[in-house]
Amino acid sequence: MEDRHPSTITGPVTEAERAYAIEMLLATRNSLRESLAGLSPVQQHYKPTPDRWSIAECMEHIALVDRGIFKGLQLGMNVPADAGKRADIKVSDVFVVKAVRSRGTLVPAPAYFEPTGRYTTPEVALAEFEQQRAATIDYLQIATDDFRTHYFEHPFLGTLDGFQAVLVLASHGERHRKQIEEVKADAGFPA
Repeated sequence: MEDRHPSTITGPVTEAERAYAIEMLLATRNSLRESLAGLSPVQQHYKPTPDRWSIAECMEHIALVDRGIFKGLQLGMNVPADAGKRADIKVSDVFVVKAVRSRGTLVPAPAYFEPTGRYTTPEVALAEFEQQRAATIDYLQIATDDFRTHYFEHPFLGTLDGFQAVLVLASHGERHRKQIEEVKADAGFPA
């Protein structure tokens, strides 16, 4: 993916960009599956410290965010296209991917995306996530509207275009997969 300033992007999403996004969505889904494979319930609910999330809580958060961002993307795509609003976008596609994937800066989750035990197990959350991820991929494959002229408001990155919202989805799963691996690497993680 080329690192272009958002003001230089004028056309619809290319087939190469669409393929890249789908590949990212699939890769992060597969990585999450691998990170959760074979974990016992004790391991799934282990918290390195009281203020850190368990693997189960991470998975719940990932499922909630995937669903929420997809709904936000769909809402934005239902608003009439507005090429003039591109001036509100301040970040590049590459920045979106790097910023969301990075564990270097920890940001609090919006309250509606905080884990509260909505799912009985991480496997149930993973199944919900996978169902939503499949819907996102299907949507991305068949959508004909220009993702670059429809918008999504991100609580930390500001105005993004629809394609960047898809990149957030893929990158967010990877961010928290890394968090799951951090929990698994903790010295107190149950054997």
